[in-house]
Amino acid sequence: MNQIICTVTLAGLMIPFEVLSQAAGSLEDSPDAGQEEHIASSADAGPETPETTAETIDYFARDTLRINAVVCPFKSKIDYKPGELACGLLQVPENREDPNSRFTELHFVKISSTWDEETAADDDKSGLAPGKRKDPVVYLTGGPGVKVAYYLKRLKKHKILKHRDLYVLEQRGVGFSGDFCPFFSTRKPEAADVKTFEAHLKAGLQDGIDCTANAKAAGVDLTGYNSIENARDVKALRRALGIEKWNVWGISYGSFLGQAYLKQDPEGIRAAVLDAIVPLNVRDDPAMWRTVKWYIRDLEKLDEICRTQPACADRYPNLADRIRRAVKSVSGNPIVVEVEDKEAYPSGKARFFTDLTAFLPFYFLYEQSAYPWLPGAIYTFAEAVENRDETLFKALALVGGQVMDMSDGMAMAIYCLDGDSLAQVAAAELDFKEYPILSAAAGTLESYERRVQRCIEMGMAPRNAEEYAPVETDIPTLIVEGEMDPITPPPPAKAIVPGFKNGTYVEFPYAGHGPTRSVECAGDMLNKFFDKPTDKPDLSCVEEMEPPQFYAPLFTTSVGPRLMGMALEDKKLLVGPGLWAGLSFLVSLLAFFVLTIAPVGRRIDKREAPATSWARPAVWLAAVFAVLSVGILAGAMAVTYEASPGLLLFGLVSWARLGAIASLLSGLLGIAGVVLTVRAQIRQKLPVGTLLGFLLTGLGTASLSAFLVTFDLGVF
Repeated sequence: MNQIICTVTLAGLMIPFEVLSQAAGSLEDSPDAGQEEHIASSADAGPETPETTAETIDYFARDTLRINAVVCPFKSKIDYKPGELACGLLQVPENREDPNSRFTELHFVKISSTWDEETAADDDKSGLAPGKRKDPVVYLTGGPGVKVAYYLKRLKKHKILKHRDLYVLEQRGVGFSGDFCPFFSTRKPEAADVKTFEAHLKAGLQDGIDCTANAKAAGVDLTGYNSIENARDVKALRRALGIEKWNVWGISYGSFLGQAYLKQDPEGIRAAVLDAIVPLNVRDDPAMWRTVKWYIRDLEKLDEICRTQPACADRYPNLADRIRRAVKSVSGNPIVVEVEDKEAYPSGKARFFTDLTAFLPFYFLYEQSAYPWLPGAIYTFAEAVENRDETLFKALALVGGQVMDMSDGMAMAIYCLDGDSLAQVAAAELDFKEYPILSAAAGTLESYERRVQRCIEMGMAPRNAEEYAPVETDIPTLIVEGEMDPITPPPPAKAIVPGFKNGTYVEFPYAGHGPTRSVECAGDMLNKFFDKPTDKPDLSCVEEMEPPQFYAPLFTTSVGPRLMGMALEDKKLLVGPGLWAGLSFLVSLLAFFVLTIAPVGRRIDKREAPATSWARPAVWLAAVFAVLSVGILAGAMAVTYEASPGLLLFGLVSWARLGAIASLLSGLLGIAGVVLTVRAQIRQKLPVGTLLGFLLTGLGTASLSAFLVTFDLGVF
């Protein structure tokens, strides 16, 4: 599962919400807004007794429904215009099941609909009626523990905003909603700087123990950080905003939370879209958590497609076997690289164990945009593992030393209290029997069992399983899956379908994790469904999916990890290469324009060009190929980055080789141009401008070619 109306007034930097001011109103005027009154009423209720069942307890008795607008805390990091995004804080009890629980505030974001008269023409193409809809959507984030800022850049561009406002709640314990362990994996770095895989696993367990101890010492009630309370928070947000009914959209852990929310607030939901499904009763069926099995399943599906494309079949067969061989080379013998970052790595050495070498490709399976590169990337990575490529692993070490955009404390609490850790033990036992090599690369059975014991010792034993019973509802729902989702594949999604009387199962072929977020046409599909949720859904978007066309062979290069490592270690290291490449290209580009336009000027002036034999065409062609090579390679990098920035660690699209060939020709022609210019100067004295221009062009193009070869962007 690992994996926002505002008008800013310059006078006071206030951000008034259209509906927030109406919903929040004056706290003194609201019959249930006074915090003291709620405390009293909850205290009067007393603890649950045989006569007071869970169904009769009002868990929202203490909710103040208090909202304050705030300046968005990510204002300097995310580019948006006034009116596009607005942020607020919702006050909630930390634990609604404890009448004496303290209050906390949850951060949420509103992303306003982009519909206006100028965009109405797009509605004709999509078949949607024009106009902004009055029923907003609440987006339930994933992880668990992913911070809201992670989603904003993608959701700001999502087509669902063409017609609907979108609310995103940063869940309790996450980011600006009270992250109680902001240093979860970065506390005591010396304790994580270990030499063996077993010690590495123990260090990960200790992170959770330290988090728990420090959170409790700070007064945090960790038992309040579970999916049931998360679901209650979503209901509280709807009520505080004054929204009678809205639509629900949840992906990954958001689908799990969505199921819990459907049970908490059925009267407040028009329709729902649940994507990348984790069943609410996941602990009841260990098969649902079989991560290694689903990983192998996806690799085999990639193999099937690869075999239909001769170049891929010849170059990249049996992807799972290739990964297994690489993992074996690291088992008991971790990869060790020396790094300058002794803050993250006190010993000055970073170690890579089987977990990363086995599962780094796994994370690229989340996005179908990465699939065309994936077979080549897997082979390139496996070879780097076996060769213990210092350049690549040094870059990975420096990236790993950066703080992840996750709230791991909340994720740990969810896994404990929702019972996921229990489910993972049973699933691991099955995976170890069927896939021993990759299962052992992820951990040991003892480490899985120790996680469950840790939950109990920390006071976060799994909640009552009855709270997580399968959903039974008649709310119109789309249950969506990506065929090649590596973590939440179709089988778990199909398992929840019977409980949805008005549910429709939708599977996107060749899609990864969360296709309703990643597939271009999904926004229109969701808007159509939310417009008429009781009608048969329009699933034409699903029919647009096509199998990936693999890049084979991949243009392998170490330029990505090399430049990344330099940038992360010390940005000053990039100055020299930047000047080298920049000046060489500038000379080449200037020469290209001058030598291309010069004949036109001479024709206008009726002048003859100085006799230079073959020097002029040589340096002109050198400049042409230099500009062409940079254009092709830059385009290849852009295409690769767009698919997934991490792919730049392994290589570029196949046609990047054309850029390398052009670079080689440019360098050879540049050298030839220098030689021919010198020979022409010896035979007859050339004009100073011509002489200097030709020599600079030849040297510049040769220098650019040398730079590209030095940084592994050459043909050989």
